[in-house]
Amino acid sequence: MTGKNSAAVKIFLTASCVFFSNTQPSPAADVYKKMANDIARYSAANKVKNIAVIEFTRKARTSREESEYVAEKLLTCLVASGKVNMMERSQLDRVMDEQKLSLSGASGTAAGSKAGQLRTTDAIITGTVFGTKDHLKIIAKIIDSQTGTVLHTIEAETDRQWDMLPERPEFEFELPDPAALPAMFNDEAQLPSFNDFGDAPAGFAKADCTVRWFRVAVLQNGAVEAKAKYWARRLRDPDFSGKALTKNPGGEIKDPGVKKRFYELLDKFYKSSELPKMSLEELNSVKTVISEEKKISDECGMI
Repeated sequence: MTGKNSAAVKIFLTASCVFFSNTQPSPAADVYKKMANDIARYSAANKVKNIAVIEFTRKARTSREESEYVAEKLLTCLVASGKVNMMERSQLDRVMDEQKLSLSGASGTAAGSKAGQLRTTDAIITGTVFGTKDHLKIIAKIIDSQTGTVLHTIEAETDRQWDMLPERPEFEFELPDPAALPAMFNDEAQLPSFNDFGDAPAGFAKADCTVRWFRVAVLQNGAVEAKAKYWARRLRDPDFSGKALTKNPGGEIKDPGVKKRFYELLDKFYKSSELPKMSLEELNSVKTVISEEKKISDECGMI
């Protein structure tokens, strides 16, 4: 790169920093298209033809799924633009190995030159994704694949993507008629209370699934706040991955009112500036609910 081009790049980077520092969050689709167009313009102006997008680093409250989504979405928009040649992922490992070898000095001058000739990419796009309470801040970098020099940076901000798990079909559950509950429990005096369930006889486990669902519904209602805290803490854990989940958090709650309350609390605790604290009693109540939900799922197949 000539001195003239280098100066032009520095001026452009400075202008970019000023522009994006005042940018407000935009709809996700627009953000990635604008980033792709910015990269395409820079590439055309500086004769960067072949590009590869690699994974983005995640910081703060960013989940693994969010950082992967940013890289994949940017790649998709670049391909859709048709303005740059995207390198196949299967070739990327070879390129990165060559780059590491060259930069480490392990190869001689001739070997380094040969590695440069073998490369099929002019630049690599990577970056960092920072999670805030409501948004994702993205810093993307175009890096020279031969020298490791940062050629161009782009900053953008978009809405959070933390709740990315697909919705699953829900089982429609209706609470039993309260008037019929005494007969179900063979108790004409009063309805069962929350505490009654703790001392239920062993035979209760084989009772009608409808009655057992009522029991779980009572437990879910009593532990809704604790359960929202539990999931907010898990979702904010940088090492948490939603790939291990078989259903969305809260998807097992059948009462519409309780489910709505759960998601309101989950949103509140997740976006809080501080990690929600849980008492031992709250943690135990969540464990009890999860245990009962698993039992009814295994024995009644209704979750």
